[in-house]
Amino acid sequence: MLGAILVLTFLHFVLAPLFGSWFASPNLLLCAVLVSARQLRPGAAAAVGFALGILEDAMAVSHFGLATLLLVLVAYLGSMTRDTFVGEEPLFIGTYLFVGTWVYETAIFLILGASGDPLSYIFLRAPLDGLATAVIGYLTLPFVRAR
Repeated sequence: MLGAILVLTFLHFVLAPLFGSWFASPNLLLCAVLVSARQLRPGAAAAVGFALGILEDAMAVSHFGLATLLLVLVAYLGSMTRDTFVGEEPLFIGTYLFVGTWVYETAIFLILGASGDPLSYIFLRAPLDGLATAVIGYLTLPFVRAR
């Protein structure tokens, strides 16, 4: 699992310029947090979210701490779904990754007060990003589960 987290984190920062030009861009860092949160206890998941959030915030000049806060919350809540929703059905994991990304992207947009139409972002851009992240996360699951 640690290897998958490290690879996704590395690819997130290497491919960020490429993904920035796409309409639906996967958030590989959030994908690493969400995938690992399903395997870890809430405290450990929050620690992973904190570590990866600090890395994300190191690249942000204007909103330092926001990604850390949101990734800790998403990781903690994602880990709590392990107790609530037992099982690893493909439909659930895809929905889990989609909703986690949608909530994260929407919270970032609303907290920062970014320019643009909020409805089109919340109901078009964030779901497309969530779908792209869910596909990447779904493809990484076999590597995370391999022990």
